[in-house]
Amino acid sequence: FVQGRCSVQTMRVAVVTGANKGIGLAIATQLLPTVSVLIMACRDRGRGEAAAAKVGGGAVFEDLDLSSAASIDAFAARLGKTYGQCDVLVNNGAIAFKDADPTPFADQTEPTLGTNFYGTVRLTQALWPLLAASATARGDARLVTVASMSGRLNQLSPARRRQFDDPDLDVDGLVSLVDEFRRDVAAGSHRNQGWGNSNYGMSKLACIAYTKVKARHAPDGLRVNCCCPGYCATDMSSHRGPRSPADGAKNAVILALPDCAFNGEFISDLKPAVW
Repeated sequence: FVQGRCSVQTMRVAVVTGANKGIGLAIATQLLPTVSVLIMACRDRGRGEAAAAKVGGGAVFEDLDLSSAASIDAFAARLGKTYGQCDVLVNNGAIAFKDADPTPFADQTEPTLGTNFYGTVRLTQALWPLLAASATARGDARLVTVASMSGRLNQLSPARRRQFDDPDLDVDGLVSLVDEFRRDVAAGSHRNQGWGNSNYGMSKLACIAYTKVKARHAPDGLRVNCCCPGYCATDMSSHRGPRSPADGAKNAVILALPDCAFNGEFISDLKPAVW
């Protein structure tokens, strides 16, 4: 069924978004030996195909632009038609504006949240039935989202923290909160409404909250976690980070393995961290 590596019954299909460079590429490289097919989902075809060739083995490139609903839906449809399963999803794809970027804060909000949160949620919701089916059939499905210490709750007012940390929060409620942040930014009132002043930080905070919401409702056999890879030497950090992408990637990879025992956790330095 897939390059003769595994039977249909034992094959494991993994998806890593933003896998053409940096931490995503390191995650793909480390995860490949544990799966049958590793789909490197990227928006840059040239870089994606080159990265898949570099990783080798069962790595394949698939086009995916997390800022485009049409691209996400088409990707999910192709995955279902081609493989009929998804056992591991690693949400790594994200964008961040540089500190020196002259784009006004309010104009950074939509693209940052669009890719990092809304796109990630749309993809995960689309693939959730496949992950749940894998959990039922094999018992080792994994959902991992690469977050950041920038997504800590302490960027919010106490009242806002309670909203995001509410054990009764669901996906619709979370999306409504992020929508509210967008509206308050557009109105120039976000600081007065208890929000932080980082679009990237808000996007990652929302992803951590999403992880915890999904973990509460995940079926047996599906572990849902997120992680901070640390400050790594990547394009996003202008290669200023002291940690290598390979070292940072370990935080995501341990959560994607069949023997992962964590669920609903935010991991940093290979252990649960305070959100």
